[in-house]
Amino acid sequence: MKLAKRIGAGAMALVLALSLTACSPKDMLGNMIMGVADLFGLSREGGDEDEAEETLATPGGSVTFPEGMDTQSRFPNEVHGDTLYIAFNGIQNRSTDYFVAAGSSVTMTAYATTESTGILEFKGALWELSDDQTKTSYVPGSTVYFATGGDCSTYTVNGLTPGKMYKVTISYDSVSYYITGGMTVTGIGSEELTTIENDENQD
Repeated sequence: MKLAKRIGAGAMALVLALSLTACSPKDMLGNMIMGVADLFGLSREGGDEDEAEETLATPGGSVTFPEGMDTQSRFPNEVHGDTLYIAFNGIQNRSTDYFVAAGSSVTMTAYATTESTGILEFKGALWELSDDQTKTSYVPGSTVYFATGGDCSTYTVNGLTPGKMYKVTISYDSVSYYITGGMTVTGIGSEELTTIENDENQD
């Protein structure tokens, strides 16, 4: 369809939406925008990692912090043996320092609580650091959803490259509420963590 015809059809669709809709103005505007996007072929056929089918962690597991670890700070994270321990207190979006993967997978076990009664999940995801340590790339399929009811759940993420450096991002999609809890990531190849200056690490 030529552009002129598309514009004409789009205008007609807007007129019909205005005359026939019984929705609220907010819903009406949203529907019109989606309709015009579909008409012009602007809607996405595939989603990014946040729009893919949810990967839910399996209930079970436990998180026990090492003796002497500070678990009261906002976002402490440290490695003991082959496990990265993360405590988080009142966060929405934070990333750990970088760790070395021992093998092709790591197992994330986590729990959290929140005062929100609407958003009952938070996400853990992995990002890979480039060899020159200048950029990070999302690890496809690594976003895992954990319940916020206070009980632990577990999931193993595959597809990592042994010896490469990764970080974990914990995020909670709320503008008003926060999560408090803990996570372990098992499968770490070194007890040393790497901090990259100017790397994003937001609340």
